[in-house]
Amino acid sequence: MKNYFKIILGTFCMAAATNTVFQPFGIVTGGFSGLGIILWSIFRIPLWAANTILNVPFFIAAYRQKNRKFFWNTLFGAVMLSFFLGVLPKFSFFPRDFYVNLILGSLLMGTGIGIILRDGNSTGGTDLIAFLMKKRFPTVSIAVLLGIFDGGIVFLGTFVFGIENACYALLCIYGITKVADTIAEGPGVSRLFLVISSRGEEIAEMVLHDKKRGVTKIVAYGGYTGRQIPMFLCVVSKKETPVMKEIVKEKDPHAFVVITDAREILGEGFVKNIQ
Repeated sequence: MKNYFKIILGTFCMAAATNTVFQPFGIVTGGFSGLGIILWSIFRIPLWAANTILNVPFFIAAYRQKNRKFFWNTLFGAVMLSFFLGVLPKFSFFPRDFYVNLILGSLLMGTGIGIILRDGNSTGGTDLIAFLMKKRFPTVSIAVLLGIFDGGIVFLGTFVFGIENACYALLCIYGITKVADTIAEGPGVSRLFLVISSRGEEIAEMVLHDKKRGVTKIVAYGGYTGRQIPMFLCVVSKKETPVMKEIVKEKDPHAFVVITDAREILGEGFVKNIQ
């Protein structure tokens, strides 16, 4: 039940963004909602009808290929999106301020998509096509397939609404992606340090006792020399990254350090402590 509530909330935000911002201003951000805006502009087909009609053949294909839970959740998401596209009024929050509308629309759309993606759900459309096409083109990632389909829809929008609106659409897509990623994966992107140093024990002790950060010691061997090399792993917040660099540099200027993003950390209440 909680999952369905999230789908309802997410599709409401997506439909609100489409009806109040993207359709009135002719901003095509991809997806079936973007294709629906193009069809509405040319043929006056309602958005809810376009979304429903476009999804039907792909749901038939999905029923045969995907697991049943994914299918029913996606079907529910598509139905709710079409429902909200049909019932929510079409107006502009700030008719005289184009840019504020774009920001608001991107926030709403990104929030809706993030809520949907957080639990691995979908509303059909181009992401469903990407999932289905993945079986035919296994060497191509879903992200690339989705980018091709959505990019094609944005390109079609240039012939209907002009190149200027297409550029605005690309800016909106960037904002939508950032908001959706933050909601789907969490706002805190921490830093993962992998440090290889002959003075690794001293560095680890300083991190443990002075900075109160956990350290995992790893037994590593040089691929060329075959000798055992001290290495440790540590995860810190973004703001602690410069401090960690200074600690390593102070103890061993020649240390080999790999720093990468840790997008999700689970267990031991670690996410709470890392902030």
